[in-house]
Amino acid sequence: MFTVLLNGKIITPFRRIDRGAVLIENDHIKEFGAMDKVTIPEGSRLIDVGGAFISPGFIDLHLHGAWGGDVMGATTADLLRMAQGVVKGGVTSFLPTTLSGPLPDIVKAVDCIGRAMRMDIHGAKILGAHLEGPYFSLEQKGAQNPLYIINPKPEDYLPLFDKYPFIIRVSAAPELDGALELGQELKRRGIVASIAHSNASYQEVLQAIEHGYTHATHIFSGMSTIKRVDAYRVAGVVESVLVLDELTTEMIADGHHLPPSLMKLVLKTKGIDKVCLVTDSMKAAGLGPGRYELGGLDVLIESAIPEVFEISTQERNYVAKLADRSAFASSVATMDQLVRNMVKHVGLNIVDAVKLVTCNPARMQGIDHERGAIAEGMKADITVFDENVDIHLTMAEGEIVYQND
Repeated sequence: MFTVLLNGKIITPFRRIDRGAVLIENDHIKEFGAMDKVTIPEGSRLIDVGGAFISPGFIDLHLHGAWGGDVMGATTADLLRMAQGVVKGGVTSFLPTTLSGPLPDIVKAVDCIGRAMRMDIHGAKILGAHLEGPYFSLEQKGAQNPLYIINPKPEDYLPLFDKYPFIIRVSAAPELDGALELGQELKRRGIVASIAHSNASYQEVLQAIEHGYTHATHIFSGMSTIKRVDAYRVAGVVESVLVLDELTTEMIADGHHLPPSLMKLVLKTKGIDKVCLVTDSMKAAGLGPGRYELGGLDVLIESAIPEVFEISTQERNYVAKLADRSAFASSVATMDQLVRNMVKHVGLNIVDAVKLVTCNPARMQGIDHERGAIAEGMKADITVFDENVDIHLTMAEGEIVYQND
């Protein structure tokens, strides 16, 4: 079966092709280019996108929940809500992400991810599992429940990795006892090792890189920064990530976690190719304000922004905070909002903004051989949106999973 998206501005995302067409055969991209150059088989289903952008599908490597679904809920119904909800924000594939909790609860959540991956879900595709915690620094716990933060022990994580080979990313604090050995094991298994909720110094970050860590989770959130020791300045994780080319990183570009100035700093120092965007969203994403729960902690969803912040309060620009407002608690952003913020507040052109949610996360996760770009032979993961980055259509592996008529 052939489907053709016609009359769109194609973002490959390496260039833009105006008045373009994308020919899809079953679940793969067969051909793309200018409309007059693409051969359209007889009997193809034609979809005129009316001049909208045709982009690779958005990839979210870090989210705990969305649209009422919660990864730690450990039910396929929760993951189904997420998969069928995130497509409204243009996401075509994602990594369900656990939180720090009792190890049996984490195992239940991971086991459920595996069951959901075997289901035929009319929504975004589940790429695997991302373990965020419980191997963190208490000093940088953020919204991770301190009751369940522990040091990594092989007797805990080796059985988990053996039983669930679809665990493809682990976020941990590398300065903990046993965390360097964990990094080596992750590297041996081809699992992305990411520095997260860490109080490490520059020297400890160097050791982490030597032991397999390649990425840094949500830069500026839950990580040490410069401090004074006997009058000497000691660089923390933030500065280490910015200066070390060996590390890629991610930003929560929800308009709350980071002001535009810091997002510009990250892009200027790391370069556009070493940064991706993640929502880090919780189950309230897409639902609106109110009181919720995250990993056993009370969370408040509101839209209040202090006057000193660089972005003023906007309608429906909600933020998740611990109930005492001492820290952000995940986010309630959708991926279209992140891309819109990069264009509107950071000043990126649309091609560069799209790279941050397509080819960059695909490369960082090692799936760029099949996702993250509009190219012949790639999975037909496609997002269609207008100049305001409002999503018109989302296609996952050739199947239309969301359409805003």
